[in-house]
Amino acid sequence: MNKLILSVLILALFSCGKQSKEPKKEEQQPIAIIDLKRNDPITINPELIHKLSKKEITKTFTKRIKKKVGAEFEIYQAYSYNDQSEQYYLLLLEDFKGISEENDTLNNRIQALRLSYKDKQFKKKSSIKDDIDQDWETSIDFWNNYTELSDIDNDGLTDLILVYGTKGQDGYVDGRVKIMIYHNKKRVTIRHQNSGSSDGRLTKINSKFYTLPVEIQKAVKEKIQKMIKNKHAAFAGDWEKEMSKEATRLEEK
Repeated sequence: MNKLILSVLILALFSCGKQSKEPKKEEQQPIAIIDLKRNDPITINPELIHKLSKKEITKTFTKRIKKKVGAEFEIYQAYSYNDQSEQYYLLLLEDFKGISEENDTLNNRIQALRLSYKDKQFKKKSSIKDDIDQDWETSIDFWNNYTELSDIDNDGLTDLILVYGTKGQDGYVDGRVKIMIYHNKKRVTIRHQNSGSSDGRLTKINSKFYTLPVEIQKAVKEKIQKMIKNKHAAFAGDWEKEMSKEATRLEEK
């Protein structure tokens, strides 16, 4: 009887010891996606760049001026800056669609204008305009968290990295991303398609990207890394390796 009790105690102690060695499984918490807001400011050097107030925008860009430069929608943000060449303005415009159930601003179309200002005259230097695919996209917006207006390569001229994207039926997961780099009268574009499936992701890079200063290339890659971290974009797993080889097309192999 005593032997039986002793055996039971030994088995119980052994079982407890084994269980204590087993690692506890941590509950996986859902990853929160940081939502991008329309009022997010772009990254600027405040010593060189001035963000216009709503009052300044209204006063500077009258109906006549807006018509002259081809501003088609509401100007919701504007920036002015000077460099070694002349004075410039960057205008961000959006065609308001409505408010979603999650209280997000929805846009049908967006427009960006880069203007020069000399002798009290505005002149359009470049413009972009894009709209949603009505069949599957819900909104298109400027992604100001990733946009930058500064002298990135320290050549005395202001560089612009302009980023915007769309949301699809599954939010950021199946939307588009477009990165536009303006440097020394040159515009270079990177187009990216998000997808919940790895084989649905595709990135197209203008070959001129690799002729840009190293500082600007590095800044763009850092923004891509940040997009991936924030769950706003998903690129091919080996995108950094492929870009180091100056690839112009990134997709899962």
